[in-house]
Amino acid sequence: MQWLDALGADERLDEVANDTRRLTVSRLVSAALVAMVVGIALGPAMAAGWFAALAAGEALASLVIRRFTGPTTDRLRALFVLASIPINIVWSWLAVALWMFPGQDLRLAALGVCAGQIIFTQNFRHQPISLLAITTAPPLVCLMVFPFVTVAPHDMGSLTNRWAMLMLVATTINAMLLNRAAARKMDELTRGLRQEKERALAASRVKSVFVATMSHEMRTPMNGLLGLAHALKGTNLDERQRDYVELMIHSGDSLMQLLNDVLDIARLDAGDAELTPCDFDLHDLVHAVADTWRDMAMVRGLSVDVRIDATAPQRLHADPARIRQVLGGLLSNALKFTRVGGVTIEVSSQGDAPDGLETVAIRITDTGPGIDPAFAERIFESFTQADESVSRAYGGMGLGLTIARALARRMGGDLSLEPAERGARFLLLLRAPRPEAPPLPAQAPEITEDDGAVPRVLMAEDNPMNQMVVRLMLEAAGVDLTVVEDGRQALDALKASHFDCVLMDINMPVMDGVTALSEIRSGSAGAADTPVIALTASAMAGDRERFLKLGFDEHLGKPVKPLDLISAIAMAVDRTPPPRAAVG
Repeated sequence: MQWLDALGADERLDEVANDTRRLTVSRLVSAALVAMVVGIALGPAMAAGWFAALAAGEALASLVIRRFTGPTTDRLRALFVLASIPINIVWSWLAVALWMFPGQDLRLAALGVCAGQIIFTQNFRHQPISLLAITTAPPLVCLMVFPFVTVAPHDMGSLTNRWAMLMLVATTINAMLLNRAAARKMDELTRGLRQEKERALAASRVKSVFVATMSHEMRTPMNGLLGLAHALKGTNLDERQRDYVELMIHSGDSLMQLLNDVLDIARLDAGDAELTPCDFDLHDLVHAVADTWRDMAMVRGLSVDVRIDATAPQRLHADPARIRQVLGGLLSNALKFTRVGGVTIEVSSQGDAPDGLETVAIRITDTGPGIDPAFAERIFESFTQADESVSRAYGGMGLGLTIARALARRMGGDLSLEPAERGARFLLLLRAPRPEAPPLPAQAPEITEDDGAVPRVLMAEDNPMNQMVVRLMLEAAGVDLTVVEDGRQALDALKASHFDCVLMDINMPVMDGVTALSEIRSGSAGAADTPVIALTASAMAGDRERFLKLGFDEHLGKPVKPLDLISAIAMAVDRTPPPRAAVG
């Protein structure tokens, strides 16, 4: 039965079988209409008999087709091809009956049936030649047999009809071959495009892995460099040495900002920028961003003013971290290019959109040199600035505005440059719903630890440099720190003693941080609710949310700053109850 397997060796028959199953009802409805029309001339009995034969053929094909829901074989495909033969024969039989029917000239109707079969076969021009031949042969044979066998050449008109029909068959075959050649080229093109898409997706995956790996590998040594610089800053230094340390910290922060920008643009290009919408106070967020940059502005003799219109909503439901990132980038840019004057942040409402979302306009205006309107769109392109001399005079890679606009559009808003009398003015549009209910008043957490108690912190970290950095930061703050090198040792330490907080690295030998966290939460290593802070070089967009969902109480990305680390530990210690006294 090798010929049977060869008949169904083409996997494209799976697609035809699935389409045939999907269109079975519509084909039967069309056949019923045909039976009613031809029944007027052939009679109800013949029309009913023809329709019954067709329905039987469709039922036979359905018995085979229903097996295509699972894995298919060449034998099954061959059976599908063979099951289509009765259906085509029944349609050709109808054409013969119409052509040969006595008493009425139904030959035009017979030709119409044959033409319909031929047209229908063009649906299979992308499919195997075996199926195309089986579906096309019966109507083509009828077109040749009808004039040459059933009609006697008694006059010139009959001869003309014969040769006209023969030319029609030849033209049909030629058109079918041309269509099949075109379909084959289309298949090759589609296959090539699919392969190119797969290669592009593979390259994108490789790029994502590369970016994530580089982020992790660069953050680990940067944590050592910046951590030691911060520790050195807290020692007794003269003015010149302190300037050197400040320059080291500033350079490290600039490098980390460039790294974060590259990571963000890679994520945005791949469509992987995650949003975490929640209810937040928009006014507080804008003031907080302004306060962050106000000290730096005052050092340079600049001002940062905030003007919030009475129409601006107090609260929104959006991603506050992303909005803070966009506003911080815009404010940083504005201060970088401003020598005299300052920056103004204006917040107003543009009313509700038809979809019920609140539209908020935030304008950041500076008194710097401004931007030529001709570059209004060019400045939002990656690695592009309005003038090449700008990068030489002010630095930067030209990614800040690209990221800011991409994030704004990712949140459903936009970022654009507006005309201004002086300096540059950027318009950030936010579209977000208002919270349905106002937040409940927050209750101050009860601090059960004695004010004089020294917090005990356990750190699981396998990198000696990171161990030293964290030790220098926390011992200066009066924290009792215990260091272990992997998750298993951390569990053993928690079983042996009480700790107010755990700093957990993620990638460690023996046992990783996520596995150790699950053991802690199961209660197998002391208190199940011990605060655990993820202290890791995995600090890409979305990582914090991912670790919080895993059960960590907080996430700190490396390189970590002393203030951020101490603040996170303080919040954890404040809500940690003391160990229960043993009952004697």
